[in-house]
Amino acid sequence: MAANVGTIVPMMHFRHSDGRSPRLPPLRSVQAFEAASRHLSFKVAAEELSVTPTAISHQIKTLEAHLGVRLFHRLPRSLKLTSAGEAYAPHVRRAFEKLAEASLALRSDDVEGQIAISTTMSLAGQWLGPRLPRFQKLYPDLAVRVSSSDDVADFAREGVDLAIRYGFGDYPGMHVAWVLDDYVAPVCAPGFAPDAEAPETLLGAALISYEWSGFSEVDPSWVKWFRAAGVMDGHPGQIATYTDERMCLQAAADGYGVALASLIAAAGDLESGRLVAPFQVRLKNKSYYLVCPQVAARQSKVRAFQDWLLDEADMFRDSAIGMKFLDPDAAA
Repeated sequence: MAANVGTIVPMMHFRHSDGRSPRLPPLRSVQAFEAASRHLSFKVAAEELSVTPTAISHQIKTLEAHLGVRLFHRLPRSLKLTSAGEAYAPHVRRAFEKLAEASLALRSDDVEGQIAISTTMSLAGQWLGPRLPRFQKLYPDLAVRVSSSDDVADFAREGVDLAIRYGFGDYPGMHVAWVLDDYVAPVCAPGFAPDAEAPETLLGAALISYEWSGFSEVDPSWVKWFRAAGVMDGHPGQIATYTDERMCLQAAADGYGVALASLIAAAGDLESGRLVAPFQVRLKNKSYYLVCPQVAARQSKVRAFQDWLLDEADMFRDSAIGMKFLDPDAAA
C-alpha cells in the first residue's frame, strides 16, 4: 500500500529489479476511473461509456484492489476523490491523451476521407453551415461531418478532428487559432425598430435574451447593455429567454420583441433585411477559436480546413456586414 500518495507517478516509469515491466492495472478499470474522476459521478461516467453505473462501481473497486488504495469517497449523493485519487487522476488523463494523439497520428494524411468538426449550435446553423459548400467544392474528396453542441468536444471519444469553440482562447496543450471576435447588440424586425436615439424606450419593450450552456455573469446581458447605452436608472421588464439562438433570432424576426443577440449569428438576417440593429452600442462577447490536438494540427485535412476557415473569416470581416458590426472601436 502506498504511504505517500503525493509521489504517485505513471506506472510505466517503473521496472522490477529483473528488468520486467510491472503488471498494468485492468485497462477497463482505468478507463472507468478516468471518466468517473472527470464527472465525479458513476452514473454520468456510465452514460459516457455505455455501461451501467453498477459496472463502473465494480471496475473502480477492481482498480482500487489492484492499487491497494481507495480512489473515491462514496458520499450519499456524490463522489469525491481521495488524496490518492487526486494524485492518480492527472497521470491517467495524460496517458489517455497520449493514446489519443498516437491514434490520430496514424490516420491518413491525405485531404480525402472524412473530417469531423464540432462547433456550437449557433455557429453551425447561422454562419458555418451556409459557407461549407465552398469548402466542399475545393475538396470534393473530403466529406465533412459537423456535430453541433455547446459542450466542449472530447476529441478521442467522439472521433472529432477539430472544434470551433466559443471562449477566451485558453485551451492548454491544444493547437489554437483565432477565427472571429463576437459582439452582441439589440436586433429586431424592421417594423419593430425603436427610436435609435432613445435606448431607454427599450425598458418598456418586449425583450428577448439568449443564454447558452455555460452562460454566466461574465457574459453580456440586457442589464449590461443598458448600462453601456447610458441608461443607468430603471430596470428592463420581463425578458423571454431562449437556450437556442436560432429560436431567439426567429422570435425577433417574427416581431415578438427585441433580441440581444450575437451579430455573427444574426449576420445573414441583417444582410437580408429580416432583422435590423437600430442601436450603435454593442458589447464585446467571447471569440471563436479553432481548437485541436497538436498532432491533429499537422494533418493535411486539418491544415486545409483551417486555411479555408481563416480565409472565410477574413472575407466576413471585410464584408459590408462585418465592417459595420464587427468593428472593435464601436464596441462598449
